Parts: sequence; structure tokens; C-alpha cells
Amino acid sequence: MPDRVLIADDDRDARVLWTAVAEAESLEVVEAEDGRQALEILDNDTNFKLIILDVMMPYVEGYEVLKHIRTVERLKEIPVIVSTADRTTRGLTGIPIDDKTSFINKASGLDNMRRGVVQALGRQGAS
Repeated sequence: MPDRVLIADDDRDARVLWTAVAEAESLEVVEAEDGRQALEILDNDTNFKLIILDVMMPYVEGYEVLKHIRTVERLKEIPVIVSTADRTTRGLTGIPIDDKTSFINKASGLDNMRRGVVQALGRQGAS
């Protein structure tokens, strides 16, 4: 079974970009259109190598999904990329920051997004 990634973003275009990056790294993609759907998927399926979360999503924000991931034993070791369009860090207060969590600005381009995925997965070639 191929490694899988959960991409949770309410912006279809962002999901398309993240999917292109993930598939280039041979990851099978599962999509969620909002935070609530992401939580439902994670409650039923924990077989993910990586999770990519948008910050601002309807129903449940990405930060809340991240907090849930980091408190559930069977999820807490999965690397998470928090994807944001905000160019500042003002919204990052109170966010669980650890060695399994990274932040990528989605406007930074496909190469930077790919480097982030490679690094999160602990693969070579992230430079």
C-alpha cells in the first residue's frame, strides 16, 4: 500500500497544488474540504504518512485539527504541515509547535511546497 497524505483545505486550487506535490512524491492523496471533514477522516483512518492542514477552514480551523492530532495517541506522531496564506506569524500563538509540525506559506511556490513535504517525510533531497 502506498504512503498516504491527508490534505485538508477549503480552497480547491490549494488542494490541487498540494496534490500535485504529494503525487510527485508518490503519495496517495485523501482530501478533506474543511476541518470537520478532516476530523471525521482521522477518527476513522489513521494510516497517513503526512497531514497537510490549511489554517483557515470552515467549521473547524486547522489549528484545532492540529491540537486534536497532537493529543490523540494514534495520530500524534504523524508529521503535519500547516499551510497558510498569511505571510506573518501573528496567528501562531497557542499552536502546538514540535519537531513534527512545520509551516509553509502556500504562496511560496511549488518548489518550496515540495521541499516542505520532503523534509516532513524525512526524505533526502530536501535542499
